[in-house]
Amino acid sequence: MKPLSETANEARAKATELAEKTAENARATAEAAKARIQDGYGRARAATSELAAKGREQADAAREVAGEVYEKGKVQAKRANSKLKDVAEKQPLALVAGAVAIGALLGSLLPKGRKDED
Repeated sequence: MKPLSETANEARAKATELAEKTAENARATAEAAKARIQDGYGRARAATSELAAKGREQADAAREVAGEVYEKGKVQAKRANSKLKDVAEKQPLALVAGAVAIGALLGSLLPKGRKDED
């Protein structure tokens, strides 16, 4: 039978070896987790940048379309204003008659007042 001190030394050596293996496994697991986290962060960052770029493109396109629509509206408003001036100069009575007709139509659409009943 081995002396107790020798058995204790062997147990200590095995415990140290097991602790070192456990520490090495923990380091490897931590490194793998770190790599996965960095990979996920990189993919998320790339996706965010891509979405931001697409958003900027869409905003620019919307701004351009809005500018075009605004310009078309300005042209149409000028054309309508010009036609209205022509009608006012050439046929002022027709313009007044049209305004009276529109006023009468709007007046007929308004609700009638009620008489108070006692």
